[in-house]
Amino acid sequence: MTLETSKTDAVKAPAPRRGLSDFQIRFLRSRNAMIGSIIVAFVAIVALLAPWITPHDPTKVSIMATWLPPGGDHLLGTDALGRDVLSRLIMGARVSLTVALSVLAITMTFGTILGMVAAWYRGHVDNVLMRFVDIIFAFPELIIAIIVAAAMGPGTFTVIVALALVWWPGIARMARALVLSLREEPFVEAGIACGTPTWRIMWRHLLPNIVSPMIVRASLGVGMIIMAEATMSFLGIGVQEPYPTWGGMIRDGLPNLRTDPHLALSASVALGITMIGFNLLGDGLRDVLDPKSRGR
Repeated sequence: MTLETSKTDAVKAPAPRRGLSDFQIRFLRSRNAMIGSIIVAFVAIVALLAPWITPHDPTKVSIMATWLPPGGDHLLGTDALGRDVLSRLIMGARVSLTVALSVLAITMTFGTILGMVAAWYRGHVDNVLMRFVDIIFAFPELIIAIIVAAAMGPGTFTVIVALALVWWPGIARMARALVLSLREEPFVEAGIACGTPTWRIMWRHLLPNIVSPMIVRASLGVGMIIMAEATMSFLGIGVQEPYPTWGGMIRDGLPNLRTDPHLALSASVALGITMIGFNLLGDGLRDVLDPKSRGR
């Protein structure tokens, strides 16, 4: 090969791809992922900045300002105690996301570790852990959470513990199934043959390969956790006053649904939009992270 030919080939060789990654391109092309991420980002920003953007103190009671209609200084009116509905709605987003992210962190950590351990060691370890999971799955999740909350007493910590108790088995079962599918792969057997410690195989080889489906599961689960928290607050066994919650606002506004529908509808709309946002984001991530859809 001559020097001129080498130079020509070097010039014609494609340059390394720069700019957006394949994940970013696929994410931007996904309508569900984009719409869901915009909604989730908006709710997250509102929750993060809630103490600074609320027009009024959400816990301040004013007898002289009760049952004010929407408009003026109170864009969404006031409730029976004269509290600004918009301020309580904004602060309720902060409470809901705080509970949801706390439950998600506990369940993802605890459930993933137990699921991976059950799939790796199998035998008696797998049987004991999975039978315990089956016992929890035998009862409706929300019923167990309500029973736990009723036994422990209402409060934010109680809601987090109760929801984490019923959500980790689903994460554990999913992690177990994913690790079982990878357990006999050549790269895992090579690590075992080289004497690599078990914890290192799980951390360096198994966990990175199950992150994508676990992220999708987490994004879909946040909306359900927020709904469960709102349900418990609606029943009076969740987050208690003076902290505003969407479930509590819906409960307080139901008796006046005909005369003052904005009291319950505002929190209902916020709850519905938030759940739709997380569900769309989860659906979009599932399509973006699915290797089978790369050629579509």
